[in-house]
This record gives sequence, C-alpha cells and structure tokens, in this order.
Amino acid sequence: MYCTHCGASMDDGQTFCTACGSPAKAQSAPVSPAPFTPKDLPPEYRPLSPWSYFWLQVLYAVPVVGFIFLIIFSFKKDNIHRRNFTRSYWCSLILAAIVFAVILIISMVTGAGLYSYLSNY
Repeated sequence: MYCTHCGASMDDGQTFCTACGSPAKAQSAPVSPAPFTPKDLPPEYRPLSPWSYFWLQVLYAVPVVGFIFLIIFSFKKDNIHRRNFTRSYWCSLILAAIVFAVILIISMVTGAGLYSYLSNY
C-alpha cells in the first residue's frame, strides 16, 4: 500500500505514514497523471509547427505586407511563440541593417564603391 499524501510505500496495517506522518488510507498504487499533450495548453502557449515558422519567414519576406505583419505580430499576445519569433526576426533585420551601413560607410570612405569598380572597364 502507498501513502495518498506523499506516495511513499507503507506496510499493510500501518495507521500513519512513516515518511510524512499523514493518516493512512488504502490505495493500491500511486496514481500517475494523464499523458500531456500540447492541446492541453492555453492557446497563447501552444507551440508552433515547423511549417508555421517557414510560412512566417515567407510572409515577412514580402516587402510591404510582411513589414505590416511584422509590426502587428511583434505586439500581438495571442501566441507567445509567434511573438518571440517575430521579435527575433526584428533583431536579425536590425543586425543586417547595421552590417549594410558599415559596409556602405567603408566603401564611401575608401572610394571602393560600385561606380569606381565599373569605371575601370
């Protein structure tokens, strides 16, 4: 028999659990919880499928419409995973803009732009 409070093994006939001290009640085995599925989670915490991430990437790549959805999904609270993915997409866009700006400044300072490259031909 097992303790209903802590699940410790008890001898038959014991009136109190030796592990936690609670009164003994007859139980044949500890009760295991039901299997967990993502459907049991609230909608805002349900994980996204890999295809969802793929289609979000495609949506964000569309020039004007993607930018609008990028703004909307970065503040929308209906799914935390989509919101976090959208915010990470913003971070990658910011990093890409910084790298582009640095390359542009370096090419302007050194004069190694596209025009000077093409003027040699």
